[in-house]
Amino acid sequence: MRFAFYARMSTKEFQDPESSLGWQREAAEELIAGHGRIVVEYLDVGHTRRRPWSRRPEAARLLTDLGCPECAFNAIVVGEYERAFAGRQLRQLLPVLDAHGVDLWLPEFGGPVDPAEPDHAAAVLLLGARSKKEILRARFRTTAAMRHQTLVQGRYLGGRPPYGYRLVDAGPHPNAAHAQWGRRLLRLEPDPATAINVTWIFSQRLAGRSVAAIVRSLNDARIPCPSAADPGRNPNRATQYWTVHTVASILGNPRYTGRQVWNRQGTEHPTDETADVAARRRWNPGRDWAVSAQRSHLGLVSESDFVAAQAISDRARPTNGTTRTYAFTGLVRCAPCGRRMQPHWVHGRPGYRCRHGHTSARPAPDGHPRNLYLSERRILGLLAPQLPDQGIEATAAGIAAQVRSAGAALNCNFSSVEVSPTTDHVSFSSAAGDASR
Repeated sequence: MRFAFYARMSTKEFQDPESSLGWQREAAEELIAGHGRIVVEYLDVGHTRRRPWSRRPEAARLLTDLGCPECAFNAIVVGEYERAFAGRQLRQLLPVLDAHGVDLWLPEFGGPVDPAEPDHAAAVLLLGARSKKEILRARFRTTAAMRHQTLVQGRYLGGRPPYGYRLVDAGPHPNAAHAQWGRRLLRLEPDPATAINVTWIFSQRLAGRSVAAIVRSLNDARIPCPSAADPGRNPNRATQYWTVHTVASILGNPRYTGRQVWNRQGTEHPTDETADVAARRRWNPGRDWAVSAQRSHLGLVSESDFVAAQAISDRARPTNGTTRTYAFTGLVRCAPCGRRMQPHWVHGRPGYRCRHGHTSARPAPDGHPRNLYLSERRILGLLAPQLPDQGIEATAAGIAAQVRSAGAALNCNFSSVEVSPTTDHVSFSSAAGDASR
């Protein structure tokens, strides 16, 4: 028999690929001894077992080769079940292999898996549940330990240090084995070159300046942004400019108060290991954060100032408590620069404006007006002649519904409003007709 050998290693940073993949191959060769030989290898490195085969590069290549007429193998061997499968993945794969006449050999079965055998079918269910339980147990133990280390010890748990800080030695590792190997604890310390910028950003925000205005000042002063100040720890970020997102992230990071914080972000794993869905990173609500009871490093802003900065908003609020409605929010764009126009209330009526280059983080393009403003009534007047007569009342809400259903945008200038579909296959007229029906 001609075997394809499949192996997987989840973390290349903490494992030796040669030894990990080596013992898996040794177990596979012992299993198939006297029955055939391995003719091709598929080795996935850096991929969790929770990821379905279709999302693992080498496993996906194996499945592609499986359907080729010139396929080099007629059986597959795996060194250990947990290296290849989790949950219901094997149950999903077996019918595919059976359709191609390819057997799967596993050490746990002492040979090929036969789903028609009741014992094998029960073992497949048991191994899948055990593999999933192992993942959940390891995750629970790890996260529980990290939460305790943050809350009680205020320990730095890895990752890139926040802008304005650098890492310094904090003594030997508390785990005796790790300490014997020479591992040391690290802690955050203000970076003399960049900490002053963080302090300045908070002071400007507390003075009432908008995030965009702060960004503009930083770029005008040619202060290196975080990725430019330390490119070694930011290889995935090539921008050379401060952005609104960067400054907003700094203003919202509680670690600048001197307390260690963990679990601000989490990973949302798909509940079904067979689904072709990637895990997603998400921001956790503040109630799920772990915040150290004591300060673990020197803060760059006081806790009271940090809380005050969170309460500052660039969004205008009516002083009389009424609710203001803008029908075209997100639909109106400035024709000269292409940016979304900002809703703005003037003389008791809704309108939209673009002050790009004067209140924004980046300079305006040549020829951009200082302040492009159109009231909602003016937009309706310029847009009404372009609307197909489909029986929809020409109100702001009705027109906005047509534009949204068409996947379009309104490109505005002082004297014109143009409806521009955002996709080639959807037209404003046809979508408006669908909306009318």
